[in-house]
Amino acid sequence: MIFIGKKTLLCSLAALLVTAFAFFGAATVVDDVAHSYPPLGAVVVIDAGHGGMDGGVVGVNGTRESELNLEIALLLGEILTARGVAVVYTRTSDDALSDIKREDMNMRAEIIRDSRPDCVISIHLNSYPRDASRRGVQVFYDDTGRGGAFAALMQERLNATVNYRYSKRTDLAPQSGDFFITKCASVPSIIIECGFLSNEQDEKLLKTQAFRKELCKEIAETVIFAVS
Repeated sequence: MIFIGKKTLLCSLAALLVTAFAFFGAATVVDDVAHSYPPLGAVVVIDAGHGGMDGGVVGVNGTRESELNLEIALLLGEILTARGVAVVYTRTSDDALSDIKREDMNMRAEIIRDSRPDCVISIHLNSYPRDASRRGVQVFYDDTGRGGAFAALMQERLNATVNYRYSKRTDLAPQSGDFFITKCASVPSIIIECGFLSNEQDEKLLKTQAFRKELCKEIAETVIFAVS
Protein backbone atom coordinates (compact mmCIF):
# COMPACT_ATOMS: atom_id res chain seq x y z
CA MET A 1 0.00 0.00 0.00
CA ILE A 2 2.40 2.69 1.17
CA PHE A 3 5.11 4.51 0.19
CA ILE A 4 8.73 5.23 0.56
CA GLY A 5 10.39 1.87 0.52
CA LYS A 6 12.42 2.81 -2.57
CA LYS A 7 14.26 6.09 -2.19
CA THR A 8 15.57 6.08 -5.74
CA LEU A 9 12.12 5.63 -7.18
CA LEU A 10 10.74 8.62 -5.29
CA CYS A 11 13.66 10.85 -6.21
CA SER A 12 13.12 10.15 -9.92
CA LEU A 13 9.38 10.66 -9.53
CA ALA A 14 10.10 13.99 -7.84
CA ALA A 15 11.88 15.24 -10.94
CA LEU A 16 8.93 14.16 -13.10
CA LEU A 17 6.48 15.89 -10.77
CA VAL A 18 8.35 19.19 -10.82
CA THR A 19 8.00 19.31 -14.60
CA ALA A 20 4.29 18.65 -14.33
CA PHE A 21 3.83 21.24 -11.58
CA ALA A 22 5.61 23.91 -13.58
CA PHE A 23 3.44 23.19 -16.63
CA PHE A 24 0.03 22.91 -15.01
CA GLY A 25 0.57 25.27 -12.05
CA ALA A 26 -2.26 25.87 -9.65
CA ALA A 27 -4.78 24.26 -12.02
CA THR A 28 -3.50 20.81 -11.02
CA VAL A 29 -4.75 21.24 -7.48
CA VAL A 30 -7.92 19.21 -7.01
CA ASP A 31 -10.91 20.92 -5.40
CA ASP A 32 -10.73 19.28 -1.99
CA VAL A 33 -14.30 19.95 -0.94
CA ALA A 34 -16.31 19.54 -4.13
CA HIS A 35 -15.74 15.81 -4.52
CA SER A 36 -16.14 12.69 -2.42
CA TYR A 37 -13.18 10.31 -2.45
CA PRO A 38 -12.96 6.70 -1.26
CA PRO A 39 -10.70 5.96 1.72
CA LEU A 40 -7.06 5.53 0.74
CA GLY A 41 -6.26 3.28 3.68
CA ALA A 42 -3.48 5.63 4.75
CA VAL A 43 -2.95 7.29 8.13
CA VAL A 44 -1.15 10.62 8.49
CA VAL A 45 -0.25 12.25 11.80
CA ILE A 46 -0.27 16.05 11.70
CA ASP A 47 1.59 17.74 14.52
CA ALA A 48 0.92 21.44 15.19
CA GLY A 49 4.15 22.57 16.81
CA HIS A 50 4.22 24.37 20.17
CA GLY A 51 1.01 25.42 21.98
CA GLY A 52 -0.07 26.66 25.40
CA MET A 53 2.65 28.55 27.24
CA ASP A 54 5.08 27.59 24.48
CA GLY A 55 4.12 30.06 21.78
CA GLY A 56 7.14 29.40 19.58
CA VAL A 57 8.67 32.29 17.65
CA VAL A 58 7.00 35.69 17.38
CA GLY A 59 6.61 37.55 14.10
CA VAL A 60 7.83 41.06 13.35
CA ASN A 61 4.25 42.26 13.89
CA GLY A 62 3.57 40.11 16.93
CA THR A 63 2.13 36.96 15.33
CA ARG A 64 2.50 33.88 17.56
CA GLU A 65 3.82 30.80 15.81
CA SER A 66 1.73 28.35 17.82
CA GLU A 67 -1.56 29.91 16.68
CA LEU A 68 -0.70 29.78 12.98
CA ASN A 69 0.74 26.27 13.32
CA LEU A 70 -2.63 25.07 14.58
CA GLU A 71 -4.62 26.82 11.85
CA ILE A 72 -2.40 25.35 9.15
CA ALA A 73 -2.43 21.87 10.70
CA LEU A 74 -6.23 21.78 10.98
CA LEU A 75 -6.70 23.05 7.44
CA LEU A 76 -4.23 20.49 6.07
CA GLY A 77 -6.06 17.78 7.97
CA GLU A 78 -9.41 18.89 6.59
CA ILE A 79 -8.11 18.68 3.02
CA LEU A 80 -6.50 15.27 3.55
CA THR A 81 -9.62 13.91 5.24
CA ALA A 82 -11.73 15.03 2.29
CA ARG A 83 -9.33 13.15 0.03
CA GLY A 84 -9.77 9.86 1.91
CA VAL A 85 -6.79 9.98 4.26
CA ALA A 86 -7.26 9.13 7.93
CA VAL A 87 -5.79 12.03 9.91
CA VAL A 88 -4.61 12.03 13.53
CA TYR A 89 -3.69 15.31 15.24
CA THR A 90 -1.32 15.71 18.16
CA ARG A 91 -3.28 18.79 19.27
CA THR A 92 -6.52 20.44 18.15
CA SER A 93 -6.67 23.43 20.52
CA ASP A 94 -4.43 26.31 21.51
CA ASP A 95 -3.28 24.34 24.54
CA ALA A 96 -0.22 22.15 24.66
CA LEU A 97 -0.59 18.56 25.83
CA SER A 98 1.19 19.44 29.07
CA ASP A 99 2.57 22.53 30.78
CA ILE A 100 5.88 20.70 31.04
CA LYS A 101 7.70 20.68 27.70
CA ARG A 102 9.25 17.23 28.08
CA GLU A 103 5.87 15.70 28.97
CA ASP A 104 4.24 17.51 26.07
CA MET A 105 6.76 16.07 23.61
CA ASN A 106 6.52 12.58 25.09
CA MET A 107 2.72 12.68 24.78
CA ARG A 108 3.02 13.70 21.13
CA ALA A 109 5.40 10.80 20.58
CA GLU A 110 2.90 8.43 22.16
CA ILE A 111 0.12 9.66 19.86
CA ILE A 112 2.37 9.12 16.86
CA ARG A 113 3.36 5.59 17.87
CA ASP A 114 -0.18 4.56 18.78
CA SER A 115 -1.53 5.83 15.45
CA ARG A 116 0.75 3.53 13.42
CA PRO A 117 0.91 6.18 10.69
CA ASP A 118 2.27 5.99 7.18
CA CYS A 119 3.94 9.38 7.60
CA VAL A 120 4.20 12.28 10.05
CA ILE A 121 4.08 15.98 9.21
CA SER A 122 4.98 18.54 11.86
CA ILE A 123 3.94 22.11 11.11
CA HIS A 124 6.18 24.97 12.25
CA LEU A 125 7.18 28.51 11.30
CA ASN A 126 10.72 29.76 10.86
CA SER A 127 12.55 32.83 12.11
CA TYR A 128 15.93 34.35 11.26
CA PRO A 129 16.11 37.88 12.71
CA ARG A 130 19.72 38.36 11.61
CA ASP A 131 18.53 38.40 8.00
CA ALA A 132 14.92 39.55 7.70
CA SER A 133 15.00 39.06 3.92
CA ARG A 134 14.90 35.26 4.22
CA ARG A 135 11.62 33.83 2.97
CA GLY A 136 9.98 30.63 1.85
CA VAL A 137 8.79 27.20 2.93
CA GLN A 138 11.47 24.69 3.87
CA VAL A 139 11.36 21.00 4.78
CA PHE A 140 13.44 19.22 7.44
CA TYR A 141 13.90 15.53 8.14
CA ASP A 142 15.65 13.14 10.50
CA ASP A 143 19.45 12.89 10.35
CA THR A 144 19.13 9.11 9.93
CA GLY A 145 17.97 9.88 6.40
CA ARG A 146 14.75 7.92 6.88
CA GLY A 147 12.53 10.78 5.70
CA GLY A 148 14.94 12.09 3.09
CA ALA A 149 13.07 10.95 -0.01
CA PHE A 150 9.74 12.24 1.30
CA ALA A 151 11.35 15.55 2.27
CA ALA A 152 12.89 15.89 -1.20
CA LEU A 153 9.55 15.19 -2.85
CA MET A 154 7.79 17.75 -0.66
CA GLN A 155 10.46 20.41 -1.13
CA GLU A 156 10.44 19.97 -4.91
CA ARG A 157 6.71 20.64 -5.05
CA LEU A 158 6.83 23.59 -2.68
CA ASN A 159 9.70 25.13 -4.62
CA ALA A 160 7.81 24.74 -7.89
CA THR A 161 4.62 26.23 -6.48
CA VAL A 162 4.34 28.51 -3.45
CA ASN A 163 8.03 29.34 -3.13
CA TYR A 164 8.28 30.32 -6.78
CA ARG A 165 4.99 32.20 -6.81
CA TYR A 166 5.59 34.32 -3.73
CA SER A 167 9.34 34.69 -3.24
CA LYS A 168 10.85 33.47 -6.52
CA ARG A 169 12.81 30.92 -4.51
CA THR A 170 13.35 27.58 -6.20
CA ASP A 171 16.69 26.73 -4.59
CA LEU A 172 15.57 25.79 -1.07
CA ALA A 173 16.76 22.29 -0.18
CA PRO A 174 15.50 19.93 2.51
CA GLN A 175 17.75 19.85 5.57
CA SER A 176 18.46 16.99 7.96
CA GLY A 177 18.96 17.30 11.71
CA ASP A 178 18.43 15.78 15.12
CA PHE A 179 14.72 16.51 15.61
CA PHE A 180 12.72 14.78 18.34
CA ILE A 181 9.44 14.69 16.44
CA THR A 182 10.97 12.96 13.41
CA LYS A 183 12.31 10.11 15.56
CA CYS A 184 9.02 9.03 17.13
CA ALA A 185 8.16 6.35 14.59
CA SER A 186 9.99 4.32 11.96
CA VAL A 187 8.08 5.98 9.11
CA PRO A 188 8.97 8.99 6.96
CA SER A 189 8.56 12.04 9.20
CA ILE A 190 9.16 15.63 8.19
CA ILE A 191 8.95 19.13 9.61
CA ILE A 192 7.57 21.81 7.32
CA GLU A 193 8.63 25.34 8.25
CA CYS A 194 5.82 27.16 6.46
CA GLY A 195 7.51 30.56 6.21
CA PHE A 196 9.63 33.08 8.10
CA LEU A 197 7.85 35.13 10.74
CA SER A 198 10.98 37.29 10.84
CA ASN A 199 10.07 38.40 7.31
CA GLU A 200 7.20 40.88 7.13
CA GLN A 201 5.98 39.66 3.73
CA ASP A 202 5.90 36.01 4.82
CA GLU A 203 4.15 36.94 8.06
CA LYS A 204 1.50 38.89 6.15
CA LEU A 205 0.93 35.99 3.75
CA LEU A 206 0.70 33.40 6.51
CA LYS A 207 -2.03 35.39 8.22
CA THR A 208 -4.29 35.12 5.16
CA GLN A 209 -6.67 32.20 4.74
CA ALA A 210 -6.10 32.20 0.98
CA PHE A 211 -2.36 31.58 1.28
CA ARG A 212 -2.76 28.97 4.00
CA LYS A 213 -5.26 27.08 1.86
CA GLU A 214 -2.99 27.23 -1.18
CA LEU A 215 -0.04 26.01 0.87
CA CYS A 216 -2.03 23.18 2.44
CA LYS A 217 -3.33 22.02 -0.92
CA GLU A 218 0.22 21.72 -2.25
CA ILE A 219 1.31 19.79 0.83
CA ALA A 220 -1.76 17.56 0.64
CA GLU A 221 -1.27 16.76 -3.04
CA THR A 222 2.28 15.62 -2.31
CA VAL A 223 1.08 13.44 0.57
CA ILE A 224 -1.68 11.93 -1.63
CA PHE A 225 0.88 11.07 -4.31
CA ALA A 226 3.20 9.51 -1.73
CA VAL A 227 0.66 7.34 0.07
CA SER A 228 -1.45 6.25 -2.92
